[in-house]
Amino acid sequence: EYAALVAARLNTASLEYRKAGGGMSDNLQKVLENLGLALNDCHSIEALVDSFEGSYCKSKMFELFGVLEVVAHVNIGTVFYRLNKVRDALASFESAKEVLEKRSEGFENIFESPDESEVGMNGTGINDEMHPHDDNRFPPRTYLLLVLRLNLSRVSLRVNNPDGAEELCKLIAQEASSSSLQRKCFRNLPPRNFGFHRSNSFSITSSALATASAAYQHDIDRRSKWLCSVAEHYLAGLVREARGEPNDYKSAVNHYNRLLSLARVKLDHRHPYICALLERRGAVLFEQQKLQCSMLSYLACLKILEHQQATGSNVFNKADLARVLYGIARVLHDKEDYLDALHTYQRALACQRDLAAGSSRPTLDVITTLCNISRVHHLMGDIDAALVANQEVLQLATILVCGKMDHPFLINRLKIEGNILVEAGRVEDAMRTFIEAARRCCDNGRDRMINTLMRGGSNSRGGNGSQEDADAGDSSVLSIRSATSMALIAFLHPSAAAA
Repeated sequence: EYAALVAARLNTASLEYRKAGGGMSDNLQKVLENLGLALNDCHSIEALVDSFEGSYCKSKMFELFGVLEVVAHVNIGTVFYRLNKVRDALASFESAKEVLEKRSEGFENIFESPDESEVGMNGTGINDEMHPHDDNRFPPRTYLLLVLRLNLSRVSLRVNNPDGAEELCKLIAQEASSSSLQRKCFRNLPPRNFGFHRSNSFSITSSALATASAAYQHDIDRRSKWLCSVAEHYLAGLVREARGEPNDYKSAVNHYNRLLSLARVKLDHRHPYICALLERRGAVLFEQQKLQCSMLSYLACLKILEHQQATGSNVFNKADLARVLYGIARVLHDKEDYLDALHTYQRALACQRDLAAGSSRPTLDVITTLCNISRVHHLMGDIDAALVANQEVLQLATILVCGKMDHPFLINRLKIEGNILVEAGRVEDAMRTFIEAARRCCDNGRDRMINTLMRGGSNSRGGNGSQEDADAGDSSVLSIRSATSMALIAFLHPSAAAA
């Protein structure tokens, strides 16, 4: 009854998880609640197992709930990862690993027959009272270990530990190359004269149960092969991508292409897995500055995403759409197709604003996109629009850094605004902006900036006005010289946000 209760909670959590769809959602809290209840039941059963008679019954029930506890921990870690609580996810996966290592021997033989001393002679060859569960459809230790290592590898990448992720991928490859992925806990038990009589919820015959067990074993094998391919190519590609060297990018693209070829054979061409692979490949190709290939990959990803949304699927949400649109806009930006880039940035920004609507604080994604919108307006010669976008960046960034006016990003954006004002010929406004940036600098930075302003332009390009005018306090001459000097510095050390 306890096993049925835990299984019901896990299945309920699985349905709630599918119902929640992609991205972060409040519905995921319901999933966590059900998984937490299942985990508490697994913990409380240990005290109850001690009251059982017979070492076979006690050990097998203990190991059975160990399997369920590992499943609960792994699922909790997955939900935490979806909620962007990476440290909590890592702790859950480590807890699952601890349980798996502590009970490793029992997991391999969880459904083996008892010793002869414990076998009764009731015509079946097995004492019914000593066989706590007839249904073998539980994940074997090798499959649990595979899933656990995959999740730990993905979390390791999120905490900037590509070496740890690579080691886990190597362990998965070693397991896959051996015969250890074959399910050792499945075996053909002797024919019995009883069916699945331990469950009060349903009753099936022995032959039907055997067929269902064989189907489950086939499904486990199929999933194991796919997950091994994910570790070999997708996670390996992410590791190469995280290293960020030119040769690593080339290797990452090769890994993604190989898994794409496999996925297109085994899955539908509009499957979400293919969409995710196309997005990652587009990002790597962008880093290699293969802009046309990157654009094609991103557009194929966008087509799948829009198809999924048009069919009513909730696998993707606005966060996924915003991320892909932003990637496309970056490619257009670097291709100098500024009008289309601006339009795509604005589509991404609309999605990002919708996602941030329920929050009192602006998101970094909104600020980043606005920086690039300001940059594109500037490149297109629309100075007023560039200044408006930059002013919004300053306002939102000030809120995000809790009013810390000397934050380097805010000072940097003021310098950018000053450079734009110089180009527009609004030198007095540019001077006021540069002085405001200087006030916000630390002591050393302020001194360097003021010295640059005071020396500005005296030895370069002839300057405007005379040194005597500047020494006499002619503010217009000083403004022109300092603004020109700051514009020259910005030209030599561009600080505008790149695409």
